[in-house]
Amino acid sequence: MQSWKALMPCKWILLGLFMVSSLAQGQDDTVMRAMKDELARSMGQLQLQKMEKPYFLAYRAQDMVQQEISATLGSLTTSSGDPFRNRMLGVELRVGDYTLDNSNFFSLQRLRGGAGGMLGGIEQGSLDDNYAQIRREFWIATDRQYKRALEDLSAKKAALKMRNGGETVADFSKELTVNITGSSMAIPLRPCDMESFARELSAVFRTVPEIDRSSVTVNCRNIYTRYVNSEGTSFTRSEPLIKVQVSARTHAADGLPISNTFTVYGHSVADLSSKGDLLKRVQQMSALMRKLRSADYPENYNGPVLFEGPAAGEVFLQQLGPRLAASRTPVSDNPQFEMFFNQMLDRMIGTSFQDKLGARIMPQFISVRDDPTQTTFNGASLMGSSPVDDDGVKTRETVLIEHGILKTLLNARTPVRGVLQSSGSRHGWGAIPSNLFVKSEKTLPEDELRKELLRRAKERGLDYAIVIRRVGGGSEASFMEMAREMAQAGSSGSLSEVFKLYADGHEEPLRGVHITELPAESFKEIIATGDTPSLYSDELVPRVGSLFTMGISAAGELPVVSCVSPSLLFEEVSLSKTPGPFPAKPVSPSPLAEK
Repeated sequence: MQSWKALMPCKWILLGLFMVSSLAQGQDDTVMRAMKDELARSMGQLQLQKMEKPYFLAYRAQDMVQQEISATLGSLTTSSGDPFRNRMLGVELRVGDYTLDNSNFFSLQRLRGGAGGMLGGIEQGSLDDNYAQIRREFWIATDRQYKRALEDLSAKKAALKMRNGGETVADFSKELTVNITGSSMAIPLRPCDMESFARELSAVFRTVPEIDRSSVTVNCRNIYTRYVNSEGTSFTRSEPLIKVQVSARTHAADGLPISNTFTVYGHSVADLSSKGDLLKRVQQMSALMRKLRSADYPENYNGPVLFEGPAAGEVFLQQLGPRLAASRTPVSDNPQFEMFFNQMLDRMIGTSFQDKLGARIMPQFISVRDDPTQTTFNGASLMGSSPVDDDGVKTRETVLIEHGILKTLLNARTPVRGVLQSSGSRHGWGAIPSNLFVKSEKTLPEDELRKELLRRAKERGLDYAIVIRRVGGGSEASFMEMAREMAQAGSSGSLSEVFKLYADGHEEPLRGVHITELPAESFKEIIATGDTPSLYSDELVPRVGSLFTMGISAAGELPVVSCVSPSLLFEEVSLSKTPGPFPAKPVSPSPLAEK
């Protein structure tokens, strides 16, 4: 099958390499040299009269180059031309000591300054590798952060004096020094290839006029990070990423919105499926959406459900992924804010498993580990791989769940009760999984797993069982996007690919299916798993604790996480019809339907 990378007479762009073309690793890196020199000067000279000096200082420079192309029905809608370049600078400054410093604190006074009051350590940097200018930019940002740190530490000490008791946990962990110089990487691209690729994929929807809206977006970016801190740690790291997203939306006769999206990620062009494979996948998605327009609505269903193939990793990431990371509630000068902050996190991402350390959260036959050091699975690239995290801590394998028991949580350098050291897991805003591996000791071949599903359904007096092959919510980011769509366009928030499975083996698609309830406790009642693991990757939003603990990634891009999991058979999941009202369908049919 022809690959979409086939040669064409057009301009080449090395996405990511050109922006560091002057970079010869190590001592010849002008930006890194300027960062180290200014950091040393700040640590030696930065002190207001009779005030504390910084005990920790870290500088981060992230160069990002990005290009995006999108198309609808074979026509380009966006083509960015030359890649967009950007450089963001980050300063993390701490006064006090490892036990008590200015971090993990939030004052409501900061809200008066808007987002800048919370993200004061991030600055726009100049693109040129000018030694003097880079030092000046870090000097200005450091001076601002130092004054703010002194204010925060004073206010934090005052707030703590007003409290009685409470467990004392250090504010910052001590970690081993790391020095890693990563090679600069590039994504060789030609814009005309990308444009042709997006046009061809999106043109598939021309043959399905019932689909109201559709798009194909190709986003390519590379983030090159330089990091140095006062403990002696430094690293450089290149993170190339290609993201191909295909989305479509239609409606049923009663106005129910029906949507589906799939996304393919890769570190390079070679990681992506061939053009022929992607065209086939788009065709299958459009055919299913056409069937769903006239498919049955579900009855209320409570019984066994099989999350099959990649849907298993998808539901695992959605429901458990963020909860496997530690998060710390910041001290505040307003105790009501702390209560609100916890409630907000629980509502957006779910309650953390911090209070469940040592408890059973999955069946005894399931274990889960996180391994950012593993780069591939069955020949496919794992998206969460990295030799070092955003704090400059060397990554390593972490066993999270062993025989169903929660052993530990992933963490950054912000200690929490029960997890006092970093697991090398900070990416973006906070600690997050990288590559999750769900291993089962109670596996069944796929056909036997379906038989078990049907047997369990029969025991409940059900005529059919439910198989889910695509949840459709994607990451937490996708859930938030879905919420916006619901407000703007009346999206149903329905599961994307749900099927009735009957005893004779035939399937019928369902539309408008909504998960009424699937709490984290449901994972303890998994009956069995398949014997063939599948890979699922998606963007994931970290818990937002580091907004108050500092060290935020300057580029602001969501990390992409991978999950390898076998199919999961749940004892009980509640499904129901997606509630209306739904938006009015188009008054007249699409002009594409006219011959």
